[in-house]
Amino acid sequence: MGADKAQVKVNGTRLVDAVCSLIPDEVPRIVVSPQPLGVATISEDPPFGGPVAGIAAGLSRIDAPFVAVVSVDAPRSPELVPVLAQPVRDGADVAVIEAVDGYLQPLCAVWNRASLVAALDAAGSRDIPAKRLFDAVEHIVRVQGTGAERDYDTRLELDELGDVEFPATE
Repeated sequence: MGADKAQVKVNGTRLVDAVCSLIPDEVPRIVVSPQPLGVATISEDPPFGGPVAGIAAGLSRIDAPFVAVVSVDAPRSPELVPVLAQPVRDGADVAVIEAVDGYLQPLCAVWNRASLVAALDAAGSRDIPAKRLFDAVEHIVRVQGTGAERDYDTRLELDELGDVEFPATE
């Protein structure tokens, strides 16, 4: 897409703000981005190291027994966190949304923190597909998606959400 998705606005609201607005205020959150966004952020290390590096960076700032991983380009994905959290509270390593095509959505998941730490240690840190994290855990609960997990990767897809405004570029 060529733009910082976090700063793309749909109907006047940045995607990062849309995602954060669906997370209850009492829940700690961290946004992984190299840009200042007016919310708590951290950049992945190595920079531009991919989603696993981003997840590791975010995890370093969250000290909670359960960790939700959602993506800014799936602005309704936080709606699914409550249904994903319950299996993890009940002992699963991770609960993840399974799309209609059977694809597991690694950026729409709730993890047991210790399981996520172990999965990150096993996976490495640069240019690793996020779905590889599932290889390191045994108890994965698949939760059928509702459509809220859908990510919007192109301008055409974003147009389905409403009036789209891209951030100014230098």
